[in-house]
Amino acid sequence: MPHIPSANPDSELLEVPSDSPNYSHGLERRKTVIPMAFQITSPFNTQRVLLPHALVMHINPQDYSENHTKKVERIQTRGGFVEQHWGDELTDISASGSTGAFMNIYTGLSSVLRQKTIAWDRYRDLHDLYRNNGSVYDPYGNIVLQGHVMLMYDRGTYIGYFRSFEVEETDEQPFVFKLSWNFKVEEELMKIPALGVNPAARGTGNYVNVPQFQSRNNTLGNIIPTTNGNGG
Repeated sequence: MPHIPSANPDSELLEVPSDSPNYSHGLERRKTVIPMAFQITSPFNTQRVLLPHALVMHINPQDYSENHTKKVERIQTRGGFVEQHWGDELTDISASGSTGAFMNIYTGLSSVLRQKTIAWDRYRDLHDLYRNNGSVYDPYGNIVLQGHVMLMYDRGTYIGYFRSFEVEETDEQPFVFKLSWNFKVEEELMKIPALGVNPAARGTGNYVNVPQFQSRNNTLGNIIPTTNGNGG
């Protein structure tokens, strides 16, 4: 496979499938800006990615929240209520923000020619990621396998799928779109930064390999414990 410069300056092309998401985390470069990025994972292995480069958001979300809920079932009996505690529900990640400005190199800010701007292309990348949602299609457009979406940000690496995606265009901001989306976490691979191995986790099998973008914060090949809340 010949080397082709990536259209995304934040990540170079790689041969897929690959065990590396090819994502440059902000802690590696010791910079304050940490981009949010996405990948598509294999239906057979959630730690093998399928895209030749990570999809890095053009602009990070302005608002980001994680919703953690306990799963409790309450049953009414003649003697009173009985509660059954089932652990944690799947985590919900919600984010909202905007696209980049629709800046055309010939006309400047534009709403008529916004389809010819980088901000539009990055917006369409994110929208297509939501629409496909990790699915693998045959040549006829039928879903044959269901993969997952990998979300990478400063808090950690998450495997899941999009539940909703909303786009709003207003007169007050004619040259950007307002975006909001909801992501359901099925598995949490790791927390960032991971500064070593919990000795209590050794020998328990409750750990995963450190991905490539953490290699400068950990000795390559080290292991870190996973969390138990979301199937990890």
